Amino acid sequence: MRILLVDDNKDSLQSLDIVLSDLGHEPLALDNAVEALARAQREFFPLVITDIRMPGMDGLELLGRLKSEPYGKDADVVILTGHGDMDTAIEALRKGAYDFLNKPINARELAAVVERSAERQSLLAENHEFKTRFDTKVQEATQDLRANLDQTQRRLREVCGVGAIVAASPAMQRLVAEAQLYHRNPEVAVLIEGETGTGKEILARLIHYGNAMLTTPFEPINCAAIPTELFESELFGHEAGAYTGSTRRGRSGKIELAANGTLFLDEIAEIPLGSQPKLLRVLEDRTFYRVGGIKRHEFKARLISAANSDLAGLVAAGRFRRDLFHRIKVGYLVIPPLRARAEDLEPLALNFLVREASRKKKRFRSLHPASLALLQRHPWPGNVRELENVIERAVLTAEGPELLPEHLVFLSDGLSGDFGRNDALAPGFDPSDIVLPEAGLNLDTLSQRIIHLAVEKFGGNKTKAASYLGLSRYALHRRLEGEKKDA
Repeated sequence: MRILLVDDNKDSLQSLDIVLSDLGHEPLALDNAVEALARAQREFFPLVITDIRMPGMDGLELLGRLKSEPYGKDADVVILTGHGDMDTAIEALRKGAYDFLNKPINARELAAVVERSAERQSLLAENHEFKTRFDTKVQEATQDLRANLDQTQRRLREVCGVGAIVAASPAMQRLVAEAQLYHRNPEVAVLIEGETGTGKEILARLIHYGNAMLTTPFEPINCAAIPTELFESELFGHEAGAYTGSTRRGRSGKIELAANGTLFLDEIAEIPLGSQPKLLRVLEDRTFYRVGGIKRHEFKARLISAANSDLAGLVAAGRFRRDLFHRIKVGYLVIPPLRARAEDLEPLALNFLVREASRKKKRFRSLHPASLALLQRHPWPGNVRELENVIERAVLTAEGPELLPEHLVFLSDGLSGDFGRNDALAPGFDPSDIVLPEAGLNLDTLSQRIIHLAVEKFGGNKTKAASYLGLSRYALHRRLEGEKKDA
């Protein structure tokens, strides 16, 4: 092994040279640290043995200079000390010295230190060789995989729910830019408003994921799909035996499962009024308790909420707490309906067309101009979700490679349906025909009457009645339950 010896005492230097040569090593003996440093810059010495006390540059300075540069950081530096230099030797170890030897040098101790260093340097060299070979193999494999990387990332983004965002219109481009801003500021609670089907959850996922594929969880909860009596258990979790019907071991709620990721409260307007103060307290204190629990848990997730109605109007009507409204609306995004951003229609349709063709192994690749014109004339009451369903149905029933007008005949016969927009009106229903009574009316009573008529229309089938009214089944159930309580 090549060994650099540094000592201003020529007798000591010569003795070390002889011993190390007899041990089969290749020592280079120098009497000053400046020359030693210059040699170390030109060639690598796995082991450097240096005295501490030398004129000019001493051993500690040589140690520091070697360890601070690439050419010397892997070298083992052994310090030679006198009997009164123990504190200095300890300082040398703190600065990265491999070991120290007391003068006068014991040949057996010297041989043991050199042997350990030689073994370490051999392992370092072997590790470097394996790493180089590994890096070469990885680079070769990467060249084969790189062609598939973009496709895999696109598929991953689609699975995560981000791939369907199209931002051709200025309005959507601004929204995407703001979403990226909120992504970089996870402490900001964001409220997203927009009609049903506009893509509020997709935008929420963009805020969560940004341009990267994070491994932190995205936990959605549809506030309208949970019965009132189970809402707090679903959100906060519960301890064992917290209530009749609770699990025997307890269960984590969505707020706990979100961990360091994102909690997404969809249809937040449907949160029961009695639960709203508890959610507000969680957002203020950043802590929560499971139902029936006494242990305080920390709330670390970002909060994103979504509403398909005017939440400010619900606040004014007393149906949503004003303080909670302001707490969840630090960041605010409003997604315009599809009919208000015509520039997005064609790229969205093409995106859905190519995706569904791939899923269903069809040959669709383009839109016929007449088909595009047909799509542009449609009012899209169900927004992007309706467009997605229309394209999926067309791909399912035809072959391609071009989407033709005859593939979209169902658009004109009313079969495309209302895909959930709450204020969508049935074909043939003209709101101008409504005549309001002079004496006024009770809107709640009218709403309940319409709900009962819808349930009767479908022979008591509440699922069909809810779909007809643009409500979730649980939202319909809760309105009917609310009527019973009021009675």
